[in-house]
Amino acid sequence: MTKKNTICVILASLALASLLACGGGADATPAPAATGMSYTDPTSGTYKLVKDPSSSDTHLVLNLVGPSTGTAMGVSLSLSADSAKVVWVDVPAGGTTSALMKNGTQFSLGGGIPILKAKAVGGLLQATVAQKAPTVPSALNGTLLQVALELKPGAAIPVGTAIVISTNAAKCQVLTDTASNPTTMAVSVGMLTAK
Repeated sequence: MTKKNTICVILASLALASLLACGGGADATPAPAATGMSYTDPTSGTYKLVKDPSSSDTHLVLNLVGPSTGTAMGVSLSLSADSAKVVWVDVPAGGTTSALMKNGTQFSLGGGIPILKAKAVGGLLQATVAQKAPTVPSALNGTLLQVALELKPGAAIPVGTAIVISTNAAKCQVLTDTASNPTTMAVSVGMLTAK
């Protein structure tokens, strides 16, 4: 190798080393902040959280749907989501968190004060709906209740970020008969992504 070639190789190596030390010339721009959410329904499970058709990109309504067989008097649901990324909100969009859940299509709540209650503390949401005795248990093959999520205002979550929703298996229960014997129900949750 000639002296001229050696100098060129050294200079090229130094230029490449400088470029790599400065980030390699790659685009260092962070991913843009998400303005909505995308939810993919679970593909298996007896009880599932599925996206309601009334959902929008910014207001996700989730339906708890039951199995194709069986009856019950009510259900309780306990869900957790990352409170740094999302908030539990009223099912009808734009509410004041006084309607954090909505009865589905299966349970008949009867007259008077309904057994329909939800509360959210941070990322934890607990919801219960039930029929009053003496009524015939209702079929489980439909929407049992609804809850809703929105991105946390000002959170600046990068597009593509996964947002985990999980259930507390011990607190997700179904009241299968009038003898007040709740049993646990496994609830399958889909995938939520910021977009």
